[in-house]
Amino acid sequence: MKKQNVLFMLTLSLLFSVGTYAQGFHYGVKAGANFAVQSEIADYFNNSDIRTGLQVGAFGNYHFNNKIALQLEANYDQKGGKSDDVTAKYDYLSVPVLFKYSLGKSDQTALKFNVNIGPYAAFLLNAEYDVDGNTADVKDSTKDFEAGAILGFGMSYPVGKNHVILDLRMGLGLTNYSDIDYMEESCNKYIGLSLGYEF
Repeated sequence: MKKQNVLFMLTLSLLFSVGTYAQGFHYGVKAGANFAVQSEIADYFNNSDIRTGLQVGAFGNYHFNNKIALQLEANYDQKGGKSDDVTAKYDYLSVPVLFKYSLGKSDQTALKFNVNIGPYAAFLLNAEYDVDGNTADVKDSTKDFEAGAILGFGMSYPVGKNHVILDLRMGLGLTNYSDIDYMEESCNKYIGLSLGYEF
């Protein structure tokens, strides 16, 4: 079994085993889209070539009080970018650890708002270039590991004892994704939008 699969299973086991014993623990599932680019870490304006990909995962969070929670996730994230006729497809198993701070409840509805921030570790699952429908594997020239940071905004709406979750986040790779020398400044960046259900 590949180390990524082992890590994924260990993370899920941790999420659900902690939930058995911790009263302030909640868990859930989510799915959505990533709008991803690849460029230098400080290049925020030349990012028109976007790869739209999938994100799907599971999460667990522990609420220390009404304001502060810590959330652990295990996600399948599709990243990459586009240039001319080439689509770069980079897929990862990502494990974010997020600090969540509640902004309180809406005066008009039952919506609750939060901001979240924290690091993530991502493990490469697949890397390929799609050139006019022809696929080339580039995994051998791609780094197996990526470290990054997430800044996001979330909303939750109660449904009985559970919650529907909407999450908008920006992910920034802090390490280079490529092993090729002339691409040593390139990083993965994405905007992610997901809908989830918290039990």
